[in-house]
Amino acid sequence: MVFKTLKSKKLVKILLFLVSLLIGSWLYVSFFMNLLPRFFGNMENIEKNVLAVLIIVITTYILLLILLRIDSKKERYVLLGLYLLVLILGLLRLDPQHRYATGEIGLNPLGFISDISGDEASFYVMAINLAIFVPFYFLLAYANILKGFWSRLLIFELFILLIEYLQFQFNFGLFDVSDIFLYNIGFLVGYVISLSILKLLK
Repeated sequence: MVFKTLKSKKLVKILLFLVSLLIGSWLYVSFFMNLLPRFFGNMENIEKNVLAVLIIVITTYILLLILLRIDSKKERYVLLGLYLLVLILGLLRLDPQHRYATGEIGLNPLGFISDISGDEASFYVMAINLAIFVPFYFLLAYANILKGFWSRLLIFELFILLIEYLQFQFNFGLFDVSDIFLYNIGFLVGYVISLSILKLLK
């Protein structure tokens, strides 16, 4: 055990939080400030920027705790909660300017192939759809939510079906089977990666 006393562990956590403030602020200015407006409307709003910085800083802090093996169960729940919050805000796009009023259903699971043909923006969206659910299995497993692959897969499927239904029902987008297909690929890739990471953390 690297940190043997409660006092030294608390001091390390304080130092790590200060480091996370610097890293998180740098990440926001260097990367997320330009990326977030693609997915979240009205990012000139100061409250949204403050929330974004807080999420990035806290996420950085908890990841550093995990790397040093001094994280707690509460912090694992916080990390999972922040991840789900970002997913919900990003996928539902609750700002009125993102409402499409289409009420359509896309039934082609490979529809993204025609979308990305000669369209750089659609390719970028496809890559994001593949990537956003890669951490899902790891965060469930690390927070010890449910047991085993199949129960976590069931939770994942229910979550993405709910997201797609809400997009369709409230005109935030389509109920798109191709999105569900991409989400599943990302989840399965994340599961394979998680096996090694979880084994290492044990």
